[in-house]
Amino acid sequence: IDYVEITAAETLGVERRAAFYEDTGALRDMVTNHLLQLLTLTAMEPPVALDANALRDQKVQLLRAMHPMTVDEVKERTVRGQYAAGTIDGRPVPGYRAEAGVKAGSDTETYAAIDFRIDNWRWEGVPFYVRTGKRLSQRHTEVVVHFKRTPQALFARAPQQDPEPNRIALRIQPDEGITIDFAAKRPGDALRAIGVQADFSYAESFVGKVPSAYATLLLDVMRGDPTRFTRRDEVDAEWRIITPIEEGWAQLPAPAFPNYSAGGDGPADANALLGRGGHHWRPIAERACARDLEI
Repeated sequence: IDYVEITAAETLGVERRAAFYEDTGALRDMVTNHLLQLLTLTAMEPPVALDANALRDQKVQLLRAMHPMTVDEVKERTVRGQYAAGTIDGRPVPGYRAEAGVKAGSDTETYAAIDFRIDNWRWEGVPFYVRTGKRLSQRHTEVVVHFKRTPQALFARAPQQDPEPNRIALRIQPDEGITIDFAAKRPGDALRAIGVQADFSYAESFVGKVPSAYATLLLDVMRGDPTRFTRRDEVDAEWRIITPIEEGWAQLPAPAFPNYSAGGDGPADANALLGRGGHHWRPIAERACARDLEI
């Protein structure tokens, strides 16, 4: 595996939650729980059983393998942003600082992107990029696993003809499913590869409405099943990772907010964060991207 990216994008602004959000921001609101949960579930070792303690034991072990960042690492491996006015679904929306209840000149981040590293045998050297933001182009949550290129491009005569590396996208919401991107030979005498997708959608494959996430959690509460809930030592492990980022941001100069327009994919610095490793985000609005490769 080359790298993993985890995205939780929202089109909504702060709505009526400005009093809460001003003291919280994207890092504490989303990264600390939602995105770290997706990261641990993606990267943890298989539990010995499918029960609450076995599952959460593995998540805690994974979090303990993520070392807290220094201030210099926070500077190099994190990005924060705040949205300006823009357009969402064809309608104009105000910037964050113009939202009701937001302090004038607020430096609260509405976007956060972080390059997390897991210091264990399985994931050494594999970056886990996470990002979350408000007023982005689409509501979309997914985990994308990018595979490395093969050492030898058997189906290419030149580097520009090398097919894109394979990737697996696990779509969490709103269209739950799995997409696998890979290259296939186009029928015919010519040796021509084209990017294709194998797509699975829960909505298309199963009849009936899928329960909402909150409905599932409430049912677990009534059943007394703690599997989907964080344990005390897991919460402590999460904050051991997040607190140095907060402290680093407090010591570093604040970005010139706002630094991305509503309706886009976030600040340009988030692209540079991945670009340093030769990587790139999958566009938030992307569902299919086939590329003809004639060989």
